[in-house]
Amino acid sequence: MLDHLRRIRSQGEKSAAVLADLPVGALLRGVPSSVGFGVRSYVRSLRAERRRYPEIPTVFPTPGLVSAAFLDELVVAVLAGGRLSPDPEDAQRIRTEIADAVAKFRAEGYLDDPTRFHPEPPAPEDPVLRDRLYGTIGYEQLTFESGYMPRAGVPGATRWQGAGANQRVWAYVLRHPGAPRPWLVNLHGFGMGRPGDLATFRSPRLHRELGVNVIHPVLPMHGPRKSTRTHDGTFISFDYLGNVHGLGQAVWDVRRCLDWVRGQGDADTPVAVHGLSLGGYVAALVAGLEDLDCVVVGVPSVDMAWVMSHHVPGDIEREVRAAGLLGADAETVHRVVSPLAVTPRVPLERRFVYAGLADRMATPQQAYRLWKHWEEPSVCWYRGSHIGAVWNRRAHRFIEDALTSSGIGRRNTW
Repeated sequence: MLDHLRRIRSQGEKSAAVLADLPVGALLRGVPSSVGFGVRSYVRSLRAERRRYPEIPTVFPTPGLVSAAFLDELVVAVLAGGRLSPDPEDAQRIRTEIADAVAKFRAEGYLDDPTRFHPEPPAPEDPVLRDRLYGTIGYEQLTFESGYMPRAGVPGATRWQGAGANQRVWAYVLRHPGAPRPWLVNLHGFGMGRPGDLATFRSPRLHRELGVNVIHPVLPMHGPRKSTRTHDGTFISFDYLGNVHGLGQAVWDVRRCLDWVRGQGDADTPVAVHGLSLGGYVAALVAGLEDLDCVVVGVPSVDMAWVMSHHVPGDIEREVRAAGLLGADAETVHRVVSPLAVTPRVPLERRFVYAGLADRMATPQQAYRLWKHWEEPSVCWYRGSHIGAVWNRRAHRFIEDALTSSGIGRRNTW
């Protein structure tokens, strides 16, 4: 559905195409939520001095903005219906795994210093590159074995490793011939991970106009790495240890891609990481583990426990809470993979955050928390939704300015 949304340009076409494919329940849930967003936005615009987050700009709820929020609400309703509705028989297992994992993390010191949870990976072995074509976009397909192994003794490891397709890393590459160029690493959002991401991120344009090389790693359980077997590990759900292993592997795989990238140039080749949504979460986490020249995080959720609590369907929230799947332990078990628990190694002037004021999936407050944790770097609050980030012009300009100001490419000068 996200791939389909990205191809739609006019607001009318967006709404018609999405509505045609959504269940009635999602439509009914999305209407009051988006209307409520409009009302709350209007009230906040009238009393700015009493707002909880005064640094986030107020936004007047125009019909177009409320419609954009409605699209976000629809996507949330569809995704939450499956991933955030755990089977009752799984609840006890998940609760037991959470308790065991928290005890393990505390004993190993991972909660005090989450960077210790993430071992430094070796450079990729036997990487394979093949020429490929997506429409008119020529690119290289990079693959290699992930080599990721969950920490010993952490619950859910065997289940996670059972996803065979996930054990191989995929990435889509645009390279210039000749002398080394700066690199841009683009990390996709939830439900993405296909070659079409090259167009969504406008990578051919950045490759051409800024003169940069670009690589799109595919995150675990996405694109060609997605498992079709229901008993394999689940990523981004109430199966919390699946979240921990998935984000741990995402960091491992991205860092191995960074090793490959650095091997294509010299020691001084600048490298930037840009992440969107789930990719923003991973980018912010990687920024606490790697020395990068620039990091740009877009429409991020940076608190996985909050994601679960905020988006759980209302009709099962009481049961989920009674099962012990919400609360302090949910926050603690995710700490080892939390961007808010690590200090960025990227200089302040090269950290960048952008977020949509009508974002109903991550919400602006998530970007605000990262912005505060990052010591208030350059930020762009655009008038638009979460999904709208992929075609918002102000966000596009912000990304390009972030890259060029950090020495990652130069407009039309190569």
